[in-house]
Amino acid sequence: MRRAAAVTLIAFSLCLAGTANAGSDILGMRLWHAPDKTRLVLDLSAVVGYRAFELQDPDRVVIDLEDATLRVAIPDSEKNGPLLQSIRFGQPRAGIQRVVLDLVVPVRFHSFVLPPSEPYGHRLVIDLFRRNRQASQTTMAAPATREADYLVVVDPGHGGEDPGAVGGKGTREKKVVLSIAQRLVKLINSDGRMRAELTRKGDYYVSLRGRIGIAMKRKADLFVSVHADAARRRNARGASVFVLSKKGASSEMGKWLAQRENAADLTGGIDIGEQEPFVQKAMLDMGLDWKVKESMELASRILDELKRAGSVHSERVERAGFVVLKSIDIPAVLVETGFITNRGEEKLLRTTLHQERVAGAVYRGLQHYCNGDPRCPRPASGQRTYVVRKGDSLSLIAARYGLTIGRLQRANSLNSTVLQVGQRLQIPDA
Repeated sequence: MRRAAAVTLIAFSLCLAGTANAGSDILGMRLWHAPDKTRLVLDLSAVVGYRAFELQDPDRVVIDLEDATLRVAIPDSEKNGPLLQSIRFGQPRAGIQRVVLDLVVPVRFHSFVLPPSEPYGHRLVIDLFRRNRQASQTTMAAPATREADYLVVVDPGHGGEDPGAVGGKGTREKKVVLSIAQRLVKLINSDGRMRAELTRKGDYYVSLRGRIGIAMKRKADLFVSVHADAARRRNARGASVFVLSKKGASSEMGKWLAQRENAADLTGGIDIGEQEPFVQKAMLDMGLDWKVKESMELASRILDELKRAGSVHSERVERAGFVVLKSIDIPAVLVETGFITNRGEEKLLRTTLHQERVAGAVYRGLQHYCNGDPRCPRPASGQRTYVVRKGDSLSLIAARYGLTIGRLQRANSLNSTVLQVGQRLQIPDA
C-alpha cells in the first residue's frame, strides 16, 4: 500500500493553559452530503490529538485518534452517500482509536477540529472531495459567467451542522427556511423574466462568505437571504427585513440577531486556519452608497408585501452588520420570516400555507423592485395564467399570489374549490 504524501498531525489545545485531557470519548457521528463534498463529524468529549492520512489499493482515509474511546454506533450504510462505501473502527495498537473510511472513488480530504459552540462540544471534521473537482467553500461548480437574464440568488440560512434557531416544539430554522426558499425559487422561475438559484439545495452547511461567493460567481443581480430566527423575549413576533448597515445596527434586536447569525460558521463548521476566498476589499463609498440605496428600495418593497401577508416585527427596514450582506456589490437583503421561539409563529412556520404566503410576499416584493429596475426585463402584457399542478389547492395558490380565495374564484367563475391538474387559472392583480 502506498501512503499519500499529505499527512496531517494535529494536537489541538484551543490556546488553553495546560495540556489536553488524558482521554476523550467519541460521543456522536454525523454525515452531511453537499454537491461538492461529504462531511463526517465526530463529536468528542474533550480535546484530542489525531493523525489523518490516505491509503490506496483500495482507496481509504484513515484517522487515528489518541487515547479515544468509541461510545457510538456506526451510521447506517444507507446514509454514506456517493463517496463513502463504509466506515470501520479498530485499534491498531494500545491508546489509538482508528476510524477507516472506505471510499467508492479516490478523494482529497481536509480535516480540522472545532472548539465547543452551542449546541455542540468539541468536534473533529473530515471533508471528502472528489479528486477531479476543486475543493471549494461554495456548494456549486459555479461558472464565471451566466445567461443574460435577471438572476436572484436565494440563500436559505444555516444547514447541516448548524440547525439555526430551534423552537419549543423542536422546529429547526434550517428546515423551515429551506422550504420557504425553495417555494420562492419556484415562483421566481415561473415569472418568465427573472431566474433564481439557491445557495444550498439540501441539508448541508455553506460558509457565510461561501454564500456570497456563489452570488458573485453567478454574477447575480439580487441577493436574498432567508431566516426565521430566535429572540430573548418569547413573545417577539413578526417578519423583518434587514439591509447592510454602514455604521451600527438600527435596533438592539438587529444587533443581537447579526451577532448570532455571524457566529454561524463556528457552529456550521469552518476551518479558521483556511483563508476565505471571497473576502473583498472595502468598496468605494460611491459603490457602497448605491448598494445600500438599492438594497433599501428592495427591502422596502418586500416589507410592504410582508405587511399585507401577516404581522411584522418592525414597520421599517432595519439595518445590521450581517456577514452575508457584506462583500457583495449588488442589492442584498436579509428576510427574517418570523420567530421560531414564539409558540404561535413556530406553529405557523411549520405549515405549508404560511410558508407559501411568506414566499409569495417576498416574490411580489421582488416583482415590484424589478418593475423599477432598468436592468430587469419588462413584464409581459396581458393577464397571468397559472396551470394547476399536483398538490395545488385554491388556498395555496391564493396565498402564493396574495389573493383571497373568493377573488380567485370570481376571476375564474369557479363555484367550488375543487381543482384539476392541468386546469388553467387566470391570476388577477393583487
